[in-house]
Amino acid sequence: MFQQYERVPKDYGLDVSNEAGSGKSPSITLISAGGNKDEKASFSFEAVRPNVFRTTFTTSQHPLPPHPSAKRPEPVFGSTSPEVSNEDKTCSRTIKLGDVKAVVDWSNSPVISLFLGDQVKPLHRDLDFRSYAVDGSGVAHYTVYKMDSLHVGLGEKAAPMDLSGRSFNITASDTFGYDAYRTDPLYKHIPLLINVTPKGCVGMFSTSHARGTWAVGSEIDGMWGHFKVYRQAHGGLEEYLIVGKTVAEVVRSYAELVGFPLLMPRYMMGYVGGGMKYSMEDSPRACDSILNFIRNCELHGMPCSAFQMSSGYTVAETVPKTRNVFTWNRHRFPDPREFTRECHKHGVRLLANVKPYVLANHPDYLKLKQSGAFFKDPNTGTTAVARLWSAGGGESGEGSHLDFTSKAGYNWWYDGVKALKEFRIDAMWNDNNEYNTPSDDWQCALETGVTVPPGESRNHIGLWGRALHTELVGKSSHDATIEMEPKVRPFVLTRSATAGTMRYCASSWSGDNVTSWEGMKGANALALNAGFSLLQCYGHDIGGFEGPQPTPELLVRWIQLGVHSPRFTINCYKTNPDDNLIGEVIEPWQYPSVEPIIRDTIKRRYELVPYTYSLMLKSHRDAVPPQRWTGWGYESDATVWTKELLKGDTQYWFGDALLIAGVYEPGVSSARVYLPGRSGHDLGFLNLTAPYQYLEAGKWHEISSTWHSSIPVLVRIGSAIPTGKTKPTTCIEAEDEEFPNLEKDDYRGVEIFPRPLAKYPHWPDGDERLAPLGAEPTWFHNTWLEDDGQSPVEKTTLCEVSIAYGVSRGEIRVKIEVQKEGAFEPLWLANDVTVVLPVGEERPVKAEGENSSLRDLGRDAKGRRTWNVGRVAIAIMDEFAQLSRENFEVFQRYGDTALGPDPRHRAIAVYASPTAPTVYVEKDLKLGHLPKFFKTRSSSTDSNVRQSATATASRGASLKLVVIDSRLESWSNFFASLWVTKDVFLDLVDAMGMSPSALWLLRSEYDGFHHFPCSVAGYDEGGVGIDTYYVGTSNFVLIWTFDRRTLQTHALWILRQGQSFSNSAPVAWFVNVLRRHQEHVYSPFLLAYVTALSVCCLFDGEISYRAHVVRLTERETGYSTHSSSIEERLGMESLTVSIKEVGEVLNHIANKERHFRLVDSILDFVLENAISDPGIFTPAQEESTRRLLAAIPLLRTRMHASQEYLKYLKERSERLSAVLFALLTHEDSATHAELADASRHIAEAAQRDSRSMKTVAIMTMAFLPATFFAALFALPSLDWRAFGTPNPAPSVVQPGFWVYWAFTLPATALVFLLWALLDNRPRGKGRRKGDGLGGADGASVVGDEERPRSGGSGKLE
Repeated sequence: MFQQYERVPKDYGLDVSNEAGSGKSPSITLISAGGNKDEKASFSFEAVRPNVFRTTFTTSQHPLPPHPSAKRPEPVFGSTSPEVSNEDKTCSRTIKLGDVKAVVDWSNSPVISLFLGDQVKPLHRDLDFRSYAVDGSGVAHYTVYKMDSLHVGLGEKAAPMDLSGRSFNITASDTFGYDAYRTDPLYKHIPLLINVTPKGCVGMFSTSHARGTWAVGSEIDGMWGHFKVYRQAHGGLEEYLIVGKTVAEVVRSYAELVGFPLLMPRYMMGYVGGGMKYSMEDSPRACDSILNFIRNCELHGMPCSAFQMSSGYTVAETVPKTRNVFTWNRHRFPDPREFTRECHKHGVRLLANVKPYVLANHPDYLKLKQSGAFFKDPNTGTTAVARLWSAGGGESGEGSHLDFTSKAGYNWWYDGVKALKEFRIDAMWNDNNEYNTPSDDWQCALETGVTVPPGESRNHIGLWGRALHTELVGKSSHDATIEMEPKVRPFVLTRSATAGTMRYCASSWSGDNVTSWEGMKGANALALNAGFSLLQCYGHDIGGFEGPQPTPELLVRWIQLGVHSPRFTINCYKTNPDDNLIGEVIEPWQYPSVEPIIRDTIKRRYELVPYTYSLMLKSHRDAVPPQRWTGWGYESDATVWTKELLKGDTQYWFGDALLIAGVYEPGVSSARVYLPGRSGHDLGFLNLTAPYQYLEAGKWHEISSTWHSSIPVLVRIGSAIPTGKTKPTTCIEAEDEEFPNLEKDDYRGVEIFPRPLAKYPHWPDGDERLAPLGAEPTWFHNTWLEDDGQSPVEKTTLCEVSIAYGVSRGEIRVKIEVQKEGAFEPLWLANDVTVVLPVGEERPVKAEGENSSLRDLGRDAKGRRTWNVGRVAIAIMDEFAQLSRENFEVFQRYGDTALGPDPRHRAIAVYASPTAPTVYVEKDLKLGHLPKFFKTRSSSTDSNVRQSATATASRGASLKLVVIDSRLESWSNFFASLWVTKDVFLDLVDAMGMSPSALWLLRSEYDGFHHFPCSVAGYDEGGVGIDTYYVGTSNFVLIWTFDRRTLQTHALWILRQGQSFSNSAPVAWFVNVLRRHQEHVYSPFLLAYVTALSVCCLFDGEISYRAHVVRLTERETGYSTHSSSIEERLGMESLTVSIKEVGEVLNHIANKERHFRLVDSILDFVLENAISDPGIFTPAQEESTRRLLAAIPLLRTRMHASQEYLKYLKERSERLSAVLFALLTHEDSATHAELADASRHIAEAAQRDSRSMKTVAIMTMAFLPATFFAALFALPSLDWRAFGTPNPAPSVVQPGFWVYWAFTLPATALVFLLWALLDNRPRGKGRRKGDGLGGADGASVVGDEERPRSGGSGKLE
């Protein structure tokens, strides 16, 4: 990579053979100039998603990556229509997809510029004149470097998190004992670099497995300026550019390209033990050492879920004692199956270390060599041999790497994994799989696992990539595991990784780190970049893998930090000069002085398993890393962009609720922590350790953190953390003979963090959420995910648990609901949920729901108040409802970018009480206040006690409605955008309890009436809950829910219109009718009736207008009873306009007929349901419903009258349409008659011209003889002196007179000849005599085969 042979192709032209759609396709292919095919370069750019673009840069000697780590996806743009523009005379093309614009300029070398929204400056731009270069056997891609911006990714790179200004090798190495701030490369090969800015983000991802380098602004040149460059050692470039408003969008789009993180088994969320020493011991035997470790964990009260069994189990029993993969040392493990069975009895799973190379003295080495299982060295023509790690630290022996493109190598590994599974090894631990081979020339077999491109003969590891084998060894381990245990979720742990590897391996870690305070701190930055790169079940060897033993303080601090990470493992191999073979281990109980602290911390890890595992489920589903940069989701906070936080080594988010910071120096008892905030409206944070203070968001804080208590763990106010037992558990109800002693996961606690009773001074004014608490609760909503923890991903069924808690001055109201997607049901449902309040929170908890039970459990060991909430509601979401919600969240468009600085929406509230008049309130609310407006109104009765019908009847009813606009942002997008933000709208949907199926209707713009009965069982014997109703008309959509328990109605009224908001009549009519019927708010059918009546009223006005249009047209045409004849002749243009207007009337009539049928169906539904279910209504409901039912016959009479008039108007319009067409035909005939008359006048004029010409001819003939004789007498050849002169001539005719006739006679003959020729020339076909335009009159004649004629009038038709 140090040699440079750079050449920048230029003078590109369009490759017409690859152009589609005449330049209107969102893709482009260019070919550079060159003397021969080797010098010509091909460049392509295409959109594959609205925010993802694929670029390629190749030559004949630089092909595309032969086995890319991501397959090219077929272009899919959803509702976004690509807009392509290009100038024929310029070397440029612009592709616009929604908010993303890409400009490709090839006036020199191709330059791509990417824009987001209305940005003037590009978010990303290639470097002019040097963008894409050929460099020897590889290529280079230069881009403009943005100083003072954040760069993250590249899989796993030394701290700090911000990669800006540094250079990195894109390859993998076995970096035993690395420096967390300086060593490069480390273990991962993932060429994904993301540039993150407050204005948007761009990810650049190369699919090649070949080695490379990334210089992220570390190189600078006086001419080229600041740039960054990706250099690839072999082959051509295939690169994806991913654009997003936030880094979360880029990471998710990257996951859609390469695959979402695999889901690991739930047991991996517990403590994972390990240590080289245990499997290396001969006395006591290794199997006993491991079992003793497991028993010691139980003895010291430190639960353990899994054990990483190092490669000592494969060490040969005889000299040389090398590690021979897939063999067993039968002295250390006499009976492997009995050993695994015993471990399983203690509830501990086993991960077996396997390494993808074979030492020369392995019993199978010769067989593998002969079968071609290894790479081939072209210099020797035989098996490639390298020095490989064999025994202890720095020890090595000769051997060979397995070639996983060879059938022999792949299958041997596959069978070896199956053999381990036969001994009931639970998971594979792919170790030492960096493939740091010494030569690019080593050759691959290319027999399996890959597809060789046509015409490609090169098989060297440089082009195909060392990292390719890291991916294939993961695939082999994964597939063999599935074959052996098809009903169990496969799990492979990998040290090295590529983007493709993580499709087979669910977890990774930071490798052989070193024990040091600095190493602990730098590991945080490694984890954050790993998360950006989809290595999201990631962790570290707590305490350090290599180096000295940690001090008690360092070990405590590291464990306190490690329990708040996706993977929690203590595993090490601590060598020293006296012991380079077995080494030392870290045991969590090795320091008695801190053993209680470590015990409590590990138990807290198990308490958090439901929370941590939910984060992994979200990672698998949404590609959101559990461990996140402080600015993730807080991009609007300017402080998160400061250098201190961009280092990423002192604090991070762990999920949505917890912000974790560490203490990274010995003897320090406090930590400086920044708590991010959004626009000053955050409620702040709570310190989970003494003194348990509330802290302001958007500020730096000094947090007391003595090492015998805790590191800073801050929780966001309004969040919730699910907790479980403090030991390993199983979510499977059936007993497992292999794991007979695992406890059931039958307890679930939820730690909630309500806002405090008082308003803190730092809270800003003007936000209702931050106002002092009153009787009205402020509600907070949280969810977490669960499944059975071990089923294969394609067979598992998720369960979503939601908790809503409303905080008021005197109480905390709690509602918990479980939403099932399939058969899985959590075991803890039988024992209900324990709600845990923060230390010092004394307000009582009240349970929402009539059948919910509540028990005060007193205080737990930490002094926190706890309450048991019983009878959790279970909602079974069918597959269609789940699909509807997911489809809506992904594809629904919003007009939030054009809402303006202070958007407001009309909100209507109606409150009714048996003891007070009905209250009607109408006002405009700020956008951010809408969700709170929808929150449940407090009730004076205790909802924790079942209430009788009398008590229910004594409660009031309420209706809350929000008006939302929608419109088409552009006519190319046929789906309308809701003129509201996504977060606010989904909060409204959740707050009203809307059925997700209604979202499908809204998204698909359905019309008609639809009812979705409540799906929540368990409230009482009647199964009452929340019903959802949907009405879609051409003017608006109304969706409302009615809670039969609380008599609360929540509604969204959404205006349907084009690209303007001018039509206010529909909402005006609806609101007017609602206001007049507000006293019927008790009835669940109020909005159905109001909709029917408002539609009729609105249509009456529209029908009157259409009738007026028909009436005016009738008068203009004389077809009206008020007009006896046409007063003024109508022209063609007027008739066309009238026909269009009458056609619109007929269209509107058809639309009104459809809507009257809709109103009929609504009224039928009200009548049927009100009559069939009278017993479920309270007296107030019955009275309201009875009065509505009494009005239905009158409404129907009115509607039927409108329908009759509509029928009459339709007949008039159809007859008028016929009249208009007749008039149009008549006007057309009159126009033809006028043309005929004009033609006649032209013919007459021609005849008059002909007569004038005859007169001229006659006059000419009359004077012609005289003229002739005058000329004749004047001729010099005639001498008239012969008569009557003194000297008469001898003769009048002179001797030269013959000359006159010699010229005159031939000339005259020639004139007549020419006349005859011209007069007899062809004049067309079918000439007739006597034609009115021919004959003697001399008018021109038109052949009747060319154009028909009508009689002798001379009209040409």
